[in-house]
Amino acid sequence: MDPSRAFGLAEGYFAQLGFSADAFIEQISLVDLEFAKKNSMFEPKPFVRTFERALEKLLASHGELGGKISQLERSTKTYADDHRKKMARLKQTFATVGSSFERLETQISEVGSNTIRIGEQLDTVAKEKDRAEAIKELVEFYAELNEGNTSRLDELLDGGSEGMIKVAHTLRRLNTIVVDNQYSAPTDTLAKRQIEIYSENFEKTMLENFEAAYRENDIHNMSIAARTLDAFNGGVSVVKAYINQHPFFLSSMISQSQDSIAEASYQSMEGISDISHLPPAADRWLAQLYADTRDVMFKDWAVISKVFPRPIDVMQQLLKRVFEQTIQSYLETLLGRAERQSKLAFLRVLSSSHIETRKLVEDLQRFDAETVTPAVTILESARRSGNVPQGLLDMPSSAQTSSAQFSRSRAKQAMSRRGRDAEQSAIDDDDDLDDEAAARDRLGEAKSGVSSAVAIAALIGRSEGDNAGVGLLHGFLNRCCDDLFESYVAGSNYMRAEQAHLKEAFRQTLAPFARARAERHSSSRGNALLGIFTSVTGGASTATSAGGASNVGNASAASGQPAEFEGTVTTTTARMLLQVHAEAIARGVELENDGLVTECVASLTSILLSTLGDEYMFPALEDVLESLQDLRQEPDLRTFGVIRVANIAVRLVQMHFQRTIVPFVGASSYVYRDMVAEKNQLMSRVEMSLNLISNKLVGACTQWILGILGKQRKGDFRPADDDYTAFEMGTQPCRQCADYLHRIERACRQSMGVENQERVLTDVGNTLHRMLMEHLRKFVVSVAGGLVLVKDVSKYREAISSFGIPALNEKFSILQDISNIFVVQPAALKSLLDEGPLARLDRATVQGFVQMREDGRTSGLVRQFL
Repeated sequence: MDPSRAFGLAEGYFAQLGFSADAFIEQISLVDLEFAKKNSMFEPKPFVRTFERALEKLLASHGELGGKISQLERSTKTYADDHRKKMARLKQTFATVGSSFERLETQISEVGSNTIRIGEQLDTVAKEKDRAEAIKELVEFYAELNEGNTSRLDELLDGGSEGMIKVAHTLRRLNTIVVDNQYSAPTDTLAKRQIEIYSENFEKTMLENFEAAYRENDIHNMSIAARTLDAFNGGVSVVKAYINQHPFFLSSMISQSQDSIAEASYQSMEGISDISHLPPAADRWLAQLYADTRDVMFKDWAVISKVFPRPIDVMQQLLKRVFEQTIQSYLETLLGRAERQSKLAFLRVLSSSHIETRKLVEDLQRFDAETVTPAVTILESARRSGNVPQGLLDMPSSAQTSSAQFSRSRAKQAMSRRGRDAEQSAIDDDDDLDDEAAARDRLGEAKSGVSSAVAIAALIGRSEGDNAGVGLLHGFLNRCCDDLFESYVAGSNYMRAEQAHLKEAFRQTLAPFARARAERHSSSRGNALLGIFTSVTGGASTATSAGGASNVGNASAASGQPAEFEGTVTTTTARMLLQVHAEAIARGVELENDGLVTECVASLTSILLSTLGDEYMFPALEDVLESLQDLRQEPDLRTFGVIRVANIAVRLVQMHFQRTIVPFVGASSYVYRDMVAEKNQLMSRVEMSLNLISNKLVGACTQWILGILGKQRKGDFRPADDDYTAFEMGTQPCRQCADYLHRIERACRQSMGVENQERVLTDVGNTLHRMLMEHLRKFVVSVAGGLVLVKDVSKYREAISSFGIPALNEKFSILQDISNIFVVQPAALKSLLDEGPLARLDRATVQGFVQMREDGRTSGLVRQFL
């Protein structure tokens, strides 16, 4: 019973989470409290009696709960003891069952071991029995042949394909016996001779049957003869017969003289030795030969897979014959003829031939991976399981249809893979087609190499993700491609040829520049300086023949661009040098081993940078700088064009470096660092030279202007009253200076970038302003001469305003105000000097101009100004 009810409380009152003793006491004494509130005096006895009754009830509930707890503890102990006893019994039972299972497993293992030993013994007995029967049969055949009796072998030959294959196996084993017993007794001589004669006749007959079926395109009889000869001697003779009679090697193209073919093909490659022409396409006869090779291999697989028991080996032999005999012979003739013509012709033909060969190899590798290898893998898997279905390789969908589909799809796919796999598969001279046990026995008789079946078994056992897209002929085809070009690229043969050509091509490209420079240095100084700016137009034929320049002078003038001159730096020559180098890089990447590409590119780039700097740009810029040394001659403003062209050439080198060189040297940190340092050194030296030329040119121009101003006569600013020409047009030195300033401005606009234009024109304008400030204080100016002076300054200001530089406009505006000093009345002079822009000038400077007024000294203007 819940003790809460004894006090008239809700059930579970004492078990609630928020139980409070104070609240409980208040609850049971609630009636007494209300009674006490009604009396004026406090009476404790009702509270005492209430608490005594509550205490008795609580003690009774406590005793009752204690009894229940004791009872529950006794029950729990009893249940726990029973549980421990049950668990002990279960544990013992499980241990007993485990021991029984272990004994049973031991007995089963013993029975299995005994069964395996019995099976092995039975298998050994069966093999020994088969071996004994085979030996007995061979002995009987040997004895019959020793007596000259071949009737049993003849009967087997008449028994169809199975009989012929059995005869082939028998003759092969008999020949082995004869070889192993070559020092046998004289009585065995007849048997040996009979075996040799019969074997020779048998092989000859089978070959005749194969050749006859080959001519009639009888696939079934070809297959019988091929499988029979494969069992007889590993199929060497029948494969050789098939390849020797192949129409591909007997076609009209191949039978022609290689020299005549190469001559006709080579003559079609126009411009192959001209560096200004792009490399021609691959040799057309070579491309046709490769196209024929593709078609032959795609079509022949359908025949080979049906006829020969090991088609992969036949394909390998056929490909080897094509590469080693047909392709290599034509390549040697073609490359020899190209080499006799020029280094460039040889390198271009070598590169284009390598590209075409690689495309052929990649096509054949893809056909191998998609068609040949899957079919051979399925066949070998079936043979290993002892179940070779008829027509397994007679797959028009995988051989003929796949070949046609592959021929159509290869034109749409990129040829970029250059695998260097080292897989090898050799010819196994003995593989039984009908009896798997006999095949395993004869595997030990392989004379060389590794069995194709072993390689294919390894292929079958690999996971689908391993060597995806790689066929059994992948490595063999790569080796064929490498062997064709080994003698041309092995060691440093190719690099020596490429470096020699690159230096010769650079020398040829720079020939017009070198010739113009030599002529300039051999002539007198005056003519030599003029020779720097010999236009490309004048030497177009020579430059074009060298591939280093073209007639761009007239075109440049018509388009508003500066003409280029073969006596100095030209973008045409720079582009040609970079084009020749880019072509050499492309050949190096194509022909060099992957591990040597970085070194190849670095070596060729060093030659380019050295030639650009030491043999071209540095000498050209030094000549330009030398032409500016003689300040007595008017500086040629076409020098501004040289600065621009040189800047363009530097940017072209930077773009060429980023696009052509970095992709191949970026992987090697130290090579990349060296190349960047060498390139930056070239660009830094060129920029320093250009800055020096620019500063020297500005100095020469301002010096020339100073010379023109030096021609100013003292009477120019004291003209006669009727000298209207001076009033309208200004003085002659002013007109010359203004014309020269306009020419400088046009030359800068035409030849320089915005930043360089502003810098040069600012330097010229500031120097001119400084010179004019000094120049105008050298002449006494009359009232009429003041008008002439104002006209001169207006022309100077007009010329400077065409520069479009605000700072210069402001300076020459003040100079215009200074010119007004010479035309205002004396009374207005103080207002002009104190209130206008002239008020900001130094008083001593302004005083110098006031003193040059004709009335400056006589009228006391200076004292008035002071």
